[in-house]
Amino acid sequence: MTKPFIGLLLAAALIGTAPPGRVSVGERILPPPVQPNKALMPFVKVSAQTIALRHVRIIDGTGAKPVPDRTVIIEGGKIAAVLGPRAKIPTGATVLDMTGRSLLPGLVGMHNHMYYIARPNLDEAGHAHAPSPLVPQMTFSAPRLYLAGGVTTIRTTGSVEPYTDLNIKARIDAGMLAGPHMDVTGPYLEGPNSAFIQMHQLKDADHARRMVAFWADQGVTSFKAYMNISRAGLKAAIDEAHRRGLKVTGHLCSVTYPEAAALGIDNLEHGFWANTQNDPGKEPDRCPATTGAPTLAAMDADSAEARTLIKQLVDARVAITSTLPVFEPSSPTYRPLAPACWTCSAPRPARITSRCAGSPPPPRLNAPPGARSSG
Repeated sequence: MTKPFIGLLLAAALIGTAPPGRVSVGERILPPPVQPNKALMPFVKVSAQTIALRHVRIIDGTGAKPVPDRTVIIEGGKIAAVLGPRAKIPTGATVLDMTGRSLLPGLVGMHNHMYYIARPNLDEAGHAHAPSPLVPQMTFSAPRLYLAGGVTTIRTTGSVEPYTDLNIKARIDAGMLAGPHMDVTGPYLEGPNSAFIQMHQLKDADHARRMVAFWADQGVTSFKAYMNISRAGLKAAIDEAHRRGLKVTGHLCSVTYPEAAALGIDNLEHGFWANTQNDPGKEPDRCPATTGAPTLAAMDADSAEARTLIKQLVDARVAITSTLPVFEPSSPTYRPLAPACWTCSAPRPARITSRCAGSPPPPRLNAPPGARSSG
């Protein structure tokens, strides 16, 4: 065997085992802007390169007080400057009088699904027909609703139709569909005994690693572990994602928050709602039926135990996504909409408002089984 041939074999072997390149997540989520095609023009009121918004009230999202009567300069779809009311306007700019209106930056959503949770034939006692729960995809309406609500960037935080989500993102980026920038999260990294029939169930740690590797190659930019993943599976998923420059979040149960932090997770969903470290009878790598409720109820925010947990998360640089609307129905002060208010999407809002004003709250339904198993 000749030396050049041996060299070729060695080179091929090295290429075959070389680690994949790290992903530039920012560039993938926020590609360069493109000109919208004709189908999107009905959604675009002003398409000028330079736009000046005069006499607008600014809410900057930092918690600072609103600032009245500002001039905002937009260049190429991005906020270029916030100036005083008498500022000089760039030559050629399209000027809009925004007197009486408010402006805030586009919202960046950290937990935004492209589906909703359905429980077929759910009754007042919380019973539904199997298989339940289901997660129907909202391919048409979800991107439009997020954008209409001012959310200009989303993280899907778990996909049930990942190819659909990736294709939607590609079309939005190409100016073919209306919607926000998308951080497409891969399919849920879920273990056995999942409540959701649409989730793939991991068999072992190597299965978790291969799943992350495959979907990273397809173009997803984040991953989410779910309620029945094992510690070994979570560790393998985290290591593979980090090797590629991607991050992992989790709506956990089988793995506690201290365990997840020690394994290197980047983010935890639903505040402290899903931490099971003190649930009675908690077994390693198993999600207890209580799904974290006892831990949450018993751990006072000012207790030494809570402070220890918070310090551990901070030291490990683990972010917490609060998802406060998920918890609102569980609040003792929660007041559901009265039946008449469900018609608020109809015309004649003045009449509807007057009808809603004096409506008593309807009776609350019993929570269906698995109600805490939000996405």
